[in-house]
Amino acid sequence: MTTRTTTDIREAIAAANRDFTEAFARRDARGVASCYASDAMVLPPGGDLVTGADGIEAFWQSVMDMGIKGAALETLEAEEHGDIAHEVGRYVLRGDGDQVVARGKYLVLWRQEHGRWKLFRDIWNSN
Repeated sequence: MTTRTTTDIREAIAAANRDFTEAFARRDARGVASCYASDAMVLPPGGDLVTGADGIEAFWQSVMDMGIKGAALETLEAEEHGDIAHEVGRYVLRGDGDQVVARGKYLVLWRQEHGRWKLFRDIWNSN
């Protein structure tokens, strides 16, 4: 087992979050879905559990189709627990003209997969 410092895991999560937000900004739902582990679960507010690469891609495509143009993520806490890590953070979703359409908080469990940190369990709610 590799031991990482809190700084290391924060940097790894920041890089993975950049991949997520950049894919989102390109309106690339497949790219967003690729940020998730092969057996990931998305637990959106007010909706059913979403699983599988196709399901996660379809979920994020539907969010983009609703007019969400971008997402900003702010990590407040990150800690590694072996091959799992947790992150607590805040998000801002933007629509047309960079208008803020939602703010909230999230909890993500991350897992190492093929040497990369991937979203494993993803849950959030709005403020």
